[in-house]
Amino acid sequence: MTFWDDNATPAGVFNVGDMYDEYTRRQADFIVEQLDITSGVLLDLGCGVGRLSAVVLDRLLPDVSVVGSDPSWPMLEKAQQRIPGMRIEDNISVFPELTFDGAWCVLTFQHLPADTVQQHLADLFEILKPGARLVTQWVTTGEEAPMSHPRSLATILDWHVAAGFAWDVASYADSWVTIYSHDWVWVVAEKPA
Repeated sequence: MTFWDDNATPAGVFNVGDMYDEYTRRQADFIVEQLDITSGVLLDLGCGVGRLSAVVLDRLLPDVSVVGSDPSWPMLEKAQQRIPGMRIEDNISVFPELTFDGAWCVLTFQHLPADTVQQHLADLFEILKPGARLVTQWVTTGEEAPMSHPRSLATILDWHVAAGFAWDVASYADSWVTIYSHDWVWVVAEKPA
Protein backbone atom coordinates (compact mmCIF):
# COMPACT_ATOMS: atom_id res chain seq x y z
CA MET A 1 0.00 0.00 0.00
CA THR A 2 2.95 2.31 0.55
CA PHE A 3 3.45 2.78 -3.20
CA TRP A 4 -0.12 4.07 -3.65
CA ASP A 5 -0.08 6.16 -0.48
CA ASP A 6 3.21 7.76 -1.51
CA ASN A 7 1.79 8.62 -4.94
CA ALA A 8 -1.35 10.36 -3.71
CA THR A 9 -0.66 13.46 -5.75
CA PRO A 10 -3.28 15.67 -7.40
CA ALA A 11 -2.53 14.03 -10.75
CA GLY A 12 -2.44 10.52 -9.33
CA VAL A 13 0.34 8.03 -9.93
CA PHE A 14 0.78 8.72 -13.63
CA ASN A 15 1.29 12.39 -14.34
CA VAL A 16 2.12 12.71 -18.01
CA GLY A 17 0.55 16.10 -18.62
CA ASP A 18 -1.82 17.10 -21.38
CA MET A 19 -1.71 13.69 -23.09
CA TYR A 20 -3.01 12.03 -19.94
CA ASP A 21 -5.68 14.71 -19.53
CA GLU A 22 -6.90 13.86 -23.05
CA TYR A 23 -6.97 10.13 -22.23
CA THR A 24 -8.86 10.87 -19.01
CA ARG A 25 -11.49 12.76 -21.00
CA ARG A 26 -11.77 9.91 -23.53
CA GLN A 27 -12.03 7.29 -20.79
CA ALA A 28 -14.68 9.29 -18.92
CA ASP A 29 -16.69 9.83 -22.11
CA PHE A 30 -16.51 6.10 -22.84
CA ILE A 31 -17.64 5.25 -19.30
CA VAL A 32 -20.56 7.70 -19.47
CA GLU A 33 -21.63 6.36 -22.88
CA GLN A 34 -21.46 2.72 -21.76
CA LEU A 35 -23.21 3.22 -18.41
CA ASP A 36 -26.06 4.86 -20.33
CA ILE A 37 -27.73 6.56 -17.35
CA THR A 38 -28.77 10.11 -16.59
CA SER A 39 -29.45 9.88 -12.85
CA GLY A 40 -28.47 7.81 -9.84
CA VAL A 41 -25.46 6.82 -7.78
CA LEU A 42 -22.30 5.44 -9.40
CA LEU A 43 -19.30 3.65 -7.93
CA ASP A 44 -15.70 4.27 -8.97
CA LEU A 45 -13.81 1.20 -7.71
CA GLY A 46 -10.11 1.99 -7.41
CA CYS A 47 -10.89 5.69 -7.69
CA GLY A 48 -7.43 6.84 -6.64
CA VAL A 49 -7.42 10.64 -6.47
CA GLY A 50 -10.75 10.91 -8.29
CA ARG A 51 -9.28 11.48 -11.75
CA LEU A 52 -12.15 9.79 -13.59
CA SER A 53 -14.84 10.53 -10.99
CA ALA A 54 -14.38 14.26 -11.45
CA VAL A 55 -14.79 14.14 -15.23
CA VAL A 56 -17.68 11.64 -15.17
CA LEU A 57 -19.48 13.86 -12.66
CA ASP A 58 -18.84 16.89 -14.84
CA ARG A 59 -20.61 15.08 -17.69
CA LEU A 60 -23.60 13.90 -15.60
CA LEU A 61 -24.31 16.57 -12.98
CA PRO A 62 -26.63 17.46 -11.37
CA ASP A 63 -28.52 14.16 -11.31
CA VAL A 64 -25.67 11.74 -10.62
CA SER A 65 -23.42 11.28 -7.61
CA VAL A 66 -20.28 9.18 -7.35
CA VAL A 67 -18.95 7.12 -4.47
CA GLY A 68 -15.21 6.45 -4.58
CA SER A 69 -13.60 3.33 -3.18
CA ASP A 70 -9.86 2.78 -2.90
CA PRO A 71 -7.64 1.00 -0.33
CA SER A 72 -5.38 4.07 -0.05
CA TRP A 73 -6.70 6.69 2.38
CA PRO A 74 -4.27 9.37 1.11
CA MET A 75 -5.68 8.80 -2.39
CA LEU A 76 -9.25 8.96 -1.06
CA GLU A 77 -8.53 12.19 0.80
CA LYS A 78 -7.22 13.75 -2.45
CA ALA A 79 -10.36 12.55 -4.24
CA GLN A 80 -12.56 14.16 -1.62
CA GLN A 81 -10.60 17.42 -1.90
CA ARG A 82 -11.06 17.33 -5.67
CA ILE A 83 -14.78 16.49 -5.40
CA PRO A 84 -16.25 18.05 -2.23
CA GLY A 85 -19.09 15.98 -0.83
CA MET A 86 -17.95 12.79 -2.56
CA ARG A 87 -18.52 9.76 -0.35
CA ILE A 88 -15.36 7.68 0.01
CA GLU A 89 -14.70 4.22 1.42
CA ASP A 90 -11.64 1.99 1.50
CA ASN A 91 -13.60 -1.25 1.08
CA ILE A 92 -16.62 -1.93 -1.12
CA SER A 93 -17.96 -4.49 1.34
CA VAL A 94 -19.16 -1.57 3.53
CA PHE A 95 -21.91 -0.78 1.01
CA PRO A 96 -24.62 -3.36 1.76
CA GLU A 97 -27.08 -0.55 2.54
CA LEU A 98 -26.35 1.22 -0.75
CA THR A 99 -26.94 -0.06 -4.24
CA PHE A 100 -25.48 1.50 -7.35
CA ASP A 101 -26.92 2.39 -10.74
CA GLY A 102 -23.58 1.70 -12.41
CA ALA A 103 -19.90 1.26 -11.68
CA TRP A 104 -16.48 1.30 -13.30
CA CYS A 105 -13.02 0.04 -12.47
CA VAL A 106 -10.08 1.43 -14.48
CA LEU A 107 -6.34 0.92 -13.92
CA THR A 108 -7.03 -1.29 -10.92
CA PHE A 109 -7.66 -4.97 -11.68
CA GLN A 110 -4.32 -5.26 -13.48
CA HIS A 111 -2.58 -4.67 -10.14
CA LEU A 112 -4.53 -7.26 -8.13
CA PRO A 113 -4.17 -11.03 -7.79
CA ALA A 114 -6.84 -13.26 -9.34
CA ASP A 115 -8.65 -14.15 -6.11
CA THR A 116 -8.99 -10.48 -5.13
CA VAL A 117 -10.34 -9.54 -8.56
CA GLN A 118 -12.87 -12.37 -8.48
CA GLN A 119 -14.04 -11.28 -5.02
CA HIS A 120 -14.40 -7.67 -6.20
CA LEU A 121 -16.48 -8.79 -9.18
CA ALA A 122 -18.74 -10.82 -6.87
CA ASP A 123 -19.06 -7.86 -4.49
CA LEU A 124 -19.84 -5.52 -7.38
CA PHE A 125 -22.56 -7.87 -8.58
CA GLU A 126 -24.16 -7.77 -5.13
CA ILE A 127 -24.20 -3.98 -4.79
CA LEU A 128 -25.30 -3.10 -8.33
CA LYS A 129 -28.99 -2.71 -9.05
CA PRO A 130 -30.59 -5.15 -11.52
CA GLY A 131 -29.97 -3.84 -15.04
CA ALA A 132 -26.95 -1.76 -13.93
CA ARG A 133 -23.80 -1.82 -16.00
CA LEU A 134 -20.20 -2.33 -14.97
CA VAL A 135 -17.36 -0.94 -17.12
CA THR A 136 -13.93 -2.46 -16.50
CA GLN A 137 -10.50 -2.02 -18.07
CA TRP A 138 -7.97 -4.87 -18.20
CA VAL A 139 -4.43 -5.56 -19.36
CA THR A 140 -4.20 -8.64 -21.60
CA THR A 141 -0.48 -8.97 -22.38
CA GLY A 142 2.85 -8.52 -20.66
CA GLU A 143 4.89 -10.16 -17.99
CA GLU A 144 3.43 -11.30 -14.68
CA ALA A 145 4.94 -9.25 -11.84
CA PRO A 146 4.00 -8.31 -8.26
CA MET A 147 1.92 -5.34 -9.46
CA SER A 148 1.14 -6.51 -12.98
CA HIS A 149 -1.29 -9.32 -13.74
CA PRO A 150 -2.23 -9.59 -17.41
CA ARG A 151 -5.27 -11.79 -18.13
CA SER A 152 -6.69 -13.27 -21.29
CA LEU A 153 -10.03 -11.97 -22.51
CA ALA A 154 -11.48 -15.48 -22.06
CA THR A 155 -10.48 -15.48 -18.37
CA ILE A 156 -11.87 -11.98 -17.86
CA LEU A 157 -15.21 -12.91 -19.38
CA ASP A 158 -15.35 -16.18 -17.41
CA TRP A 159 -14.86 -14.22 -14.19
CA HIS A 160 -17.73 -11.88 -15.07
CA VAL A 161 -20.03 -14.83 -15.77
CA ALA A 162 -18.97 -16.58 -12.54
CA ALA A 163 -19.91 -13.43 -10.60
CA GLY A 164 -23.34 -13.42 -12.26
CA PHE A 165 -22.90 -10.74 -14.94
CA ALA A 166 -24.02 -10.90 -18.51
CA TRP A 167 -20.78 -9.86 -20.19
CA ASP A 168 -22.05 -9.89 -23.73
CA VAL A 169 -23.01 -6.21 -23.68
CA ALA A 170 -19.61 -5.44 -25.26
CA SER A 171 -15.88 -5.80 -25.10
CA TYR A 172 -13.56 -3.36 -26.81
CA ALA A 173 -9.92 -3.23 -27.71
CA ASP A 174 -8.55 -0.01 -26.31
CA SER A 175 -7.03 1.44 -29.47
CA TRP A 176 -9.63 4.19 -29.69
CA VAL A 177 -10.19 4.97 -25.99
CA THR A 178 -6.64 5.50 -24.82
CA ILE A 179 -4.68 4.96 -28.08
CA TYR A 180 -1.31 4.07 -26.53
CA SER A 181 -2.62 0.97 -24.78
CA HIS A 182 -2.68 -1.77 -27.41
CA ASP A 183 -2.76 -4.42 -24.68
CA TRP A 184 -5.83 -3.06 -22.88
CA VAL A 185 -9.37 -4.30 -23.25
CA TRP A 186 -12.58 -2.83 -21.88
CA VAL A 187 -15.54 -5.00 -20.87
CA VAL A 188 -19.05 -3.69 -20.40
CA ALA A 189 -21.10 -6.12 -18.34
CA GLU A 190 -24.61 -5.93 -17.00
CA LYS A 191 -26.35 -7.32 -13.95
CA PRO A 192 -29.41 -9.13 -15.31
CA ALA A 193 -32.67 -7.31 -14.60
